[in-house]
Amino acid sequence: MTGRDVALAALRFEEARVVPVAGGLLQHVEFMARALGISQAQWWAQPRANLFAACRALGCHAILGPVMPKPPEQTTRDAHGRATMYSQAAAHPDALADPEAVAADARRAPTPAQVRADFDFAAAAEQYRRISVEAQAEASEEVLVIPHTLGYAPAFPTSTGAWTYEAFLMACAAYPDDMLPTFRAWGESARLRFEVMARVAAEEGLPRIAWIGQDICDTRGPVLSPALLERLYFPQLAHAIEPLKDAGFTVVWHSDANYRAILPRMIELGIDGVQGIYESPGGMRLEEVAALRSREGRPLVVIGGMSTHLELPMGTVAEVEAAVDRCIDLARARGGGMLIAPSGSVGPEAPVANLQAMYARVRKRNAEAV
Repeated sequence: MTGRDVALAALRFEEARVVPVAGGLLQHVEFMARALGISQAQWWAQPRANLFAACRALGCHAILGPVMPKPPEQTTRDAHGRATMYSQAAAHPDALADPEAVAADARRAPTPAQVRADFDFAAAAEQYRRISVEAQAEASEEVLVIPHTLGYAPAFPTSTGAWTYEAFLMACAAYPDDMLPTFRAWGESARLRFEVMARVAAEEGLPRIAWIGQDICDTRGPVLSPALLERLYFPQLAHAIEPLKDAGFTVVWHSDANYRAILPRMIELGIDGVQGIYESPGGMRLEEVAALRSREGRPLVVIGGMSTHLELPMGTVAEVEAAVDRCIDLARARGGGMLIAPSGSVGPEAPVANLQAMYARVRKRNAEAV
């Protein structure tokens, strides 16, 4: 079996002995360059090809995205002057900062019918083929590419440039009826993108996996109350993913924040899996998520398990290895359904030794099981 075969079998709960591991969230150029035995300058000469090559060299069975590293000159710096994985913030001086102005702007959103009439199906199909079919060809058939379609989910702006985030949240709380037209427009736009995904997947014979998400939670929980999400966002999410569910997709939600309060409701809406789990105080534990079942009664797919704010950046090699063991033991106990990966993008803040330990430990444990 190729790595791609192993990943697909595990995600379908058809294989539990070999637990797949993913790359693609690596924004750590030093680590990837070392994996290839080249300099960082050589890595930057062909970043995309070298990212795929590094994932293969590390023994990855799958690639998420990929999420490409940013050139050092485009990133912020940490306390030691080192490049991070975070982009330099762009100023939006024209962003609406008044909740009343945001609500007035939201009332002018196009209707769902207008959104559909203006949607360019051909351009959307071309884009999805580029990030799925073409990316799979670039990566080779050895590894499974799970396309980065997080932004295909109904929008929930964190920094669109049109409105400040604070004004958006206050408008949702104070003027929910005024905000509803915009949420409905976002929901219809997402549904159209998912219709395209389902169509292209059928035409190209692609795996039915959708990796989607928006930042509707932070470390404390939902940024809007569950009641407001029920009024504004959840109906749009259910409407949007219906074409994927009808086409037999496994819908995996990006959740690298504290989703404890709303994950059960999202599962009721049709979410089949979780990528990234926030395990700090107040967040859900990996074992809790793994015990949940979809609305169709199947165990949730789990992608992640390796914390990008605990073990990987701050743990010892032994602690990283123990975290890998925990993931593998859990996956085998539940009969598969897991893809080991960093819980989010991991950058230069993680020691190279820890990332090396993660991938080496997966290879060792899998070799012992064969």
